[in-house]
Amino acid sequence: MRARQALLLWGPVAAYAAFIFWLSSAPRKIPGIEIFPWLDKPVHAVEYGPLGWFLSRAFRRSLPTPSWGAIQGFAFLGAIAVGSADEFLQRFVDERISSLWDLAADSAGSALGQRFYRLFRSRVPNTP
Repeated sequence: MRARQALLLWGPVAAYAAFIFWLSSAPRKIPGIEIFPWLDKPVHAVEYGPLGWFLSRAFRRSLPTPSWGAIQGFAFLGAIAVGSADEFLQRFVDERISSLWDLAADSAGSALGQRFYRLFRSRVPNTP
């Protein structure tokens, strides 16, 4: 894979992961979290949807003979790696909490993003 192609495929993954870490590094609370402690789970899922999309796109174009199972498996593992690092980072940020439930919501959001990417690819097959 040429450097330019790798940058076009993996640049969005790296940039979005950096965006996630930037969001997690700031001490802030979601309004109403004290009353509804589960309120951040949908936020986590929505936040990780694009990561699942970007990872699926990158793996589909990077693997030599990609099957959807391989694409989704690698993308899911990549999202879990980013989510685990994100939750670890939050352990050291004031007013942030690290949670396996947050990681589960991250993973679910990534899986939805992967699914949307696959549906998009099946409807618009000639796009990158």
